[in-house]
Amino acid sequence: MPRYFRKPAGVKDYLPPQVRKKNRIESAAAEILNSWGYEEITAPSFEYLETFARSGQHGFAEKVFKFFDRQGSVMALRPDITTSIARMVATHYSDHNLPLRFCYMSNVFRFQEMQKGKDQEFYQIGAELIGIPGIEADIEIILLASSILEKAGISDFIINVGHTKFLEGLLDEVEGDSSLKDNIAWAIKNKNFVLLKELVESNELETSVKEIFLSLPYFYGGPKILQEIRKFSLNDKCKMAIYELEELWKIVRKFDNISITFDPGLARGMDYYTGIVFEIYSPEAGFPLGGGGRYDNLLDKFNGSRPATGFALSENSILTIIDKKVEDDYKPFYLFYMPEKFADALNKAEEMRNQGLIVKMVSVEKDH
Repeated sequence: MPRYFRKPAGVKDYLPPQVRKKNRIESAAAEILNSWGYEEITAPSFEYLETFARSGQHGFAEKVFKFFDRQGSVMALRPDITTSIARMVATHYSDHNLPLRFCYMSNVFRFQEMQKGKDQEFYQIGAELIGIPGIEADIEIILLASSILEKAGISDFIINVGHTKFLEGLLDEVEGDSSLKDNIAWAIKNKNFVLLKELVESNELETSVKEIFLSLPYFYGGPKILQEIRKFSLNDKCKMAIYELEELWKIVRKFDNISITFDPGLARGMDYYTGIVFEIYSPEAGFPLGGGGRYDNLLDKFNGSRPATGFALSENSILTIIDKKVEDDYKPFYLFYMPEKFADALNKAEEMRNQGLIVKMVSVEKDH
């Protein structure tokens, strides 16, 4: 098959039935976001590579599609929207003191290894809450993401919540050997608990520290797990993280329609996130529906020091579920007409469209 008939790897064709369902998801999200006071922004499809590089995310360079403009500057297709929003805030809202609430529905581009579910262009629905430092903002963002999923037609999902400061606190106890600390962090991030056990048991660490690291695989579940963790010897940073998770639960548990689990060892972007983080899963999808968390340091990179938290939902993952559950109810009317009656047919079609009908005109020839 000639190359011009083929798609590049990592991109999708969305045919009309899927586009209609995709638009339905976005309409539901827009309704919720607007009612919560989030204003939509549109970010450029590409910016200077330097802009995205300031996010400081690990492995950034390997994930970005780069090209040169005619002046020789290195540009990048947007790998996320949050960094662009940080630049926008620094550029357009430097004197704005009230909290900022922005949302977006956009495609982003990331180079990823070719495997099932790893698209290189994918669509996100996201929201950013900038200017509120406390867990009130984290709770708002979690409840907002939950409301969007419910409005889109997904009821069976779990929000798994962790805290980057808990892991930071544990890693603070690994003194001296920086490579050991990096290896332990990698093992935790990748849930490689066999390697974690090997690293911990083969190195000189305090007995109490070893005990906590080896118990990490069991630090997952309902709110009771937070009480169990408190039985260990924790430093102040770890204690503060557990305290914030407990405070979050006190509020979130009042909402019956939200299912929460806790995973204090959730290693989501430790080089980027600075507090509460979360990921959203559904048994109906093989990949996360989305995730997010607090990223208080990003605005500092653009000389606009402000606390911030947010999330991004994967339209692709949501559509996978909706595509199975929702019938395509597209029902156009076909208006057949003789060529000499074209003007009359146009008037009739307009009359029908004014009644809210979808009309497709089809010319037919007389039989001879």
